[in-house]
Amino acid sequence: MGLFSFLKSMVSSIETESAPPLPAEEYKGFQITPDPLLEEGQYRVRGTIQQGEQTHAFIRADQLPNRELCAKETLRKARVLIDQQGSALFK
Repeated sequence: MGLFSFLKSMVSSIETESAPPLPAEEYKGFQITPDPLLEEGQYRVRGTIQQGEQTHAFIRADQLPNRELCAKETLRKARVLIDQQGSALFK
């Protein structure tokens, strides 16, 4: 890894860590928490889905230009996952 790449990854992780947490959403008995991942100036769709004590973390290839748009897309993708798989997400 080059020095530039290393410094860039450090700045990206600092920006992500300093960003305030995004609000979670309740959907069909599941708790969805968006957690966009800053990579190379874009935000990657990432989040968690919880039901009771069970948690499913997911990340997608989609990248968006700002954190708020990415959070909305994360919530949309999570709702689709819940509709398609329901509690089977945790198996």
